[in-house]
Amino acid sequence: MVGSIAERVPMKMGLSRNASAARRFDDPRIIEFKPRPRRSRGSGGPIIDPLLKFETEEYRLRMQQNLLAITVLALILATGLWLFHELTRSSRTLLCLEADHVNCAVVDQRRAVKD
Repeated sequence: MVGSIAERVPMKMGLSRNASAARRFDDPRIIEFKPRPRRSRGSGGPIIDPLLKFETEEYRLRMQQNLLAITVLALILATGLWLFHELTRSSRTLLCLEADHVNCAVVDQRRAVKD
C-alpha cells in the first residue's frame, strides 16, 4: 500500500507532514477553542432556576382560580337548594288550594305563641 490514511490526510488539506502545531492555527478555517477558567465555588452566588419564579407564580394563580371556582360552585349549589326548597313548598301550597282544603298556609310551630 502506498501510505497510511494518517499520511495522506494532511496532503489533502494542503499541509505538509512537517507542519508545526503553531502553523496549523494560521489557517482561517480552523477555530481554536480555549478552555474557560474555572471559578471557585465561593465566588459565585447560588444557581437559581430561572423557571422557578414562573412556576411559583403559575401555581399561586392556579390555586387562586381553584379557590374562586370552589366558591362559585358552592354559591350555585346553595342557590339551587334554596330554589328547590321554595318551589317544593309553593307547589304543595298550590296542590292544597286546588284540592279545596282549608288552612293550606304552613304554620311555623316554633313561632307560635305558647299559652
